[in-house]
Amino acid sequence: MSEINSNKAAVESKKAPVKKVAADGSQLFVSPAVSAVFWTVSLVLVCAIIFGNYYYTNFVVVEETTISRLLRVLAVIFGLIIALSVSLLTNKGRSLIQFSRQAYTELKKVIWPTRQEAVQTTFIVFVAVSVVSLFLYLCDIVFLQIVRVFTL
Repeated sequence: MSEINSNKAAVESKKAPVKKVAADGSQLFVSPAVSAVFWTVSLVLVCAIIFGNYYYTNFVVVEETTISRLLRVLAVIFGLIIALSVSLLTNKGRSLIQFSRQAYTELKKVIWPTRQEAVQTTFIVFVAVSVVSLFLYLCDIVFLQIVRVFTL
């Protein structure tokens, strides 16, 4: 009997952990409260970046040099990267990461045209656009002459 109980315990310990699922069926990576905190932090960071950039540009710098402009742009880019990183920690951010991975997998499955096919298609499109543009130009000239006849 104890052997059966130990086998049950071994089987139960091998089971995968239970995944948390939201009401809409999507998998939860963090709790909704933590996700809301991450969104708030990300939004505050973006607002601070916008305000800091505006304040620095209009009130701190008397004469902006190339170096100070470069440092300001780098600070904005770095801040946006941090805000994006924080937002990727949310449930929607994790879903975006999963979607991006799946999209990349599908992108690798696409059979892209050869260089010759791409050049031929480009040439056909160029010829078609040229013919249509010439036709529209001729129509414009004809309509211009008709308007001149009736207005003069």
